[in-house]
Amino acid sequence: MKVVYSEHYGVKFGNHPWHTSKYALVLEQLKAEGILDGSDVIEAPMADDEDILRVHTLEYWQKLCDLKFSEEEIERMEIPVSQTIVDLFWRAAGGTLRASELALREGCCVHIGGGFHHAFPARGTGFCLINDISVSVRTLLDKNLISSAAVIDCDLHQGDGTAWIFRDDPRVFTLSLHQRSAFPYPKKQSTLDVELEDYTNDEEYLKALDSALNAIFDNRKHPDLLHYQAGADPYSGDTLGKLNLSIAGLLARDKAVIGAAAARQIPIVVTLGGGYASDLGDVVRIHCNTIKAAFDAAQASNTKKPPAP
Repeated sequence: MKVVYSEHYGVKFGNHPWHTSKYALVLEQLKAEGILDGSDVIEAPMADDEDILRVHTLEYWQKLCDLKFSEEEIERMEIPVSQTIVDLFWRAAGGTLRASELALREGCCVHIGGGFHHAFPARGTGFCLINDISVSVRTLLDKNLISSAAVIDCDLHQGDGTAWIFRDDPRVFTLSLHQRSAFPYPKKQSTLDVELEDYTNDEEYLKALDSALNAIFDNRKHPDLLHYQAGADPYSGDTLGKLNLSIAGLLARDKAVIGAAAARQIPIVVTLGGGYASDLGDVVRIHCNTIKAAFDAAQASNTKKPPAP
């Protein structure tokens, strides 16, 4: 199984809860453990303008190109805006699309990055400037590489931008499990929203997830691609959330989602999404566990395939 990554993701924000250094740390840890080597890592390309414009408006695309935003727009984004930062999002969109293409070919791929699910067609918000998930799904649909997709968003925060973008598209099923009281305000309507109360624990979360997965897969035609947003922020130690999942509980979540796709032979692409624990080591460990779960599922799937003639 391949992963998609770029060293260009390591942009310094100063005093900000989004520590982009986590991406390099995740890759370093996986290499140190022998899970990955250099040949497994695919460089994330910059997305084509044409693909960005499949989701985002021409006016907003021009603002991104010119770096011309009002103070109100920048305040809503909650991150500083510079060419380096805009390039990060452009590359993340290309990275998620590349990972999705690899997933269709190989069954599973993880993007060590991405998951900017709050971006809307005409505006950025909540640390998100370009909705890479939507750009990837819409591009694959437009190119007839898939005819349907499902987005399973297990970030602490609702995937409101993704839900709104696909609100009238029956080809895309959007599921969001999120903390009810957390950003964004107000929420948008996903195909299925599972709103979790503050301090939801492992057992309660996994029960809700199992019910939601059944709603997607039972008595329903399976999607051609599953996009899994595996946020680390439902963790009990996260500074922006109030869910109470342990690291073990988050790993069980990953195994449930990735295992559901593998059992049905549905290609799955994974983005890492959020993670804002005060101990960055915990965030790295959670993200590494997600990738290990994907590797384990991919290896198990490969062992079941008959040998080539």
